[in-house]
Amino acid sequence: MTVIVLIFGVNRIVINQLREEARQQVEHLAKIYSDAINSDNEEDIRLVMDILLPSMKFPIIITSGDEISAVLNLDISEKEGTPLYKQKTTVTMQEMDENFQPLALYWNEVQWGKIHYADPQVVNQLRWIPYFEVGFGLVFIVLTLWGFQLIRRSEKNLIYAGMARETAHQLGTPISSLMGWVKLLRESKEDHTFLIDAMDEDVARLSEISERFSKIGSQPRLNTLNILEIVQEAVDYIQHRLPKQSEISISLQGDDVLNIPGDKVLLRWAVDNLLKNAVDAISSKSGEISIISFKERDNVVLDIIDSGKGIPRKNWKNIFRPGFSSKSRGWGLGLSLTQRIVEEIHNGNIKVLRSQAGETVFRLEFPESSS
Repeated sequence: MTVIVLIFGVNRIVINQLREEARQQVEHLAKIYSDAINSDNEEDIRLVMDILLPSMKFPIIITSGDEISAVLNLDISEKEGTPLYKQKTTVTMQEMDENFQPLALYWNEVQWGKIHYADPQVVNQLRWIPYFEVGFGLVFIVLTLWGFQLIRRSEKNLIYAGMARETAHQLGTPISSLMGWVKLLRESKEDHTFLIDAMDEDVARLSEISERFSKIGSQPRLNTLNILEIVQEAVDYIQHRLPKQSEISISLQGDDVLNIPGDKVLLRWAVDNLLKNAVDAISSKSGEISIISFKERDNVVLDIIDSGKGIPRKNWKNIFRPGFSSKSRGWGLGLSLTQRIVEEIHNGNIKVLRSQAGETVFRLEFPESSS
């Protein structure tokens, strides 16, 4: 609103300045015209008629009594001298007098005529400029908002599609495992204690996945947690599920007790995602993943380091965008969910600290628990 007021205010100031300049020019013209009429020098009359009047850039009508002596810059299509031309000229002159007081012309100190004038043509053009500017501004704002709406809708679609696929992915492993255990139960006649324990583990995993998705869309209650215990659970889980031929080692270094306010289920999910991402980044059968923990001022810091292929600098921020994935079969939701868990739910921060072939460092920072 302030911008619109400024646009119209500046426009009004410019128009008033142009009108004042036009008035001064007409006053100057009236004086010179009167002096020329009173002069015996024909050159003075010729100067006014041939040079001074044509230089004026606004409509002018010179009258003597009720008769029109001369006109300049009038936009009248009728033929001069016809009754219709005189009628339109008279109407135009009346409109001029409503806006500007006509100036008198004198001969031997006796008024013999008047100069009627109107706004310069540029003033009429300037009047419309604010409306065009505001109109274009509103169109630009509408198009911008529409564009943002399309982007948001597209991101929502990506999130919904990614969430559905992530759900299927998360549920797929334990469900497949349960199906295998059931098949073994049917075929085996031996002690089933091991199979039942394995099935219990998969059922617990399904319950955990269900709890993850129920909490990600809300603001859960945060409790004081030792972040390293959660990291250790995630490390144990990932290590037990590495391929048998894999020689990827995962190590945890740093302080033993680092407490933060958090939700155990969601933090475990975030660490799981980062460790899976690190494993996927190591394309060879062997590699190293290191997790280093420490305190920095009032923050608890976790550095997750892998010896994988690295992330191009241009993608350091893109990898957290929903739908972005460098994997041919990736859905681009894991790191996006991780960022939401760390930053929006736990008031922390996650970023790529550095990355190159052979070393990528993800840094997580959480506020330290005060209790």
